[in-house]
Amino acid sequence: MEKNLFREVYKQVCGLALKDCPPSSLSGLLHGYLSVYSMVRVYPWLEDDYGSLWDIHDRIREIARVIQELLKDKDLPVDTRAGYVVDLMDAYLLYSDMKFVDVALDAAYEILIPKGSDKIVLPCRTPNICRLLCNCYYFTGEDECIVLAKNLVTEALGVSRKFNCEELRDWWRAICFYEDVVGTMELSLEEQISLEEERVRLTTCVKQQKDEIIERFHHVDEDIRFDVEVFNILAKRAFVECNAAYRKWK
Repeated sequence: MEKNLFREVYKQVCGLALKDCPPSSLSGLLHGYLSVYSMVRVYPWLEDDYGSLWDIHDRIREIARVIQELLKDKDLPVDTRAGYVVDLMDAYLLYSDMKFVDVALDAAYEILIPKGSDKIVLPCRTPNICRLLCNCYYFTGEDECIVLAKNLVTEALGVSRKFNCEELRDWWRAICFYEDVVGTMELSLEEQISLEEERVRLTTCVKQQKDEIIERFHHVDEDIRFDVEVFNILAKRAFVECNAAYRKWK
């Protein structure tokens, strides 16, 4: 059932003009397409369902160019700007996309290093800043970035039971991203145990929240932002399901 829904939503977002997409929804649209790109890259026969790899890549680049324009507004709230920077870094897929990373890194260090200083100072302690630090480490190898990201992850684990629904999803995304980039070896044994315990609880909570969002989609007429949110959720699930299904054949 979700597979059919995903195809329906995918057709809708493929026809979406980016000028009609609210800036707050660009991240979800980008990451939904990144999941589709990953599926088609790993399983090329899925081009019949989702279009050619190059067409998907062009769509990702189109979204990234819009985000790059948004980054020029230095009066944006720092957390919003950090989110755009991370999205631009995430859009890197091929060497031809390296200019996105260059622009994003320049903006990242404008955010992290106050003018006239040479030291990183966190402007806020949010999931976007955590992801920003992880990406800076990934692209530059700067150890200080990952130390600061680890501190944010540790803090988040300590107060995760107080998060509201949106905070829970955002921090879980940041924590998973930290694990993907760094792993858990930077954490102490106690922190690793805490992370594993929270993983079980948070995974269940976040899945439940996403299931509720999808259920609403069946019964309520929503706007573009809701369509994009459902697209992003279903695209990630579709990729996971593809991996589970096709690996059985190997």
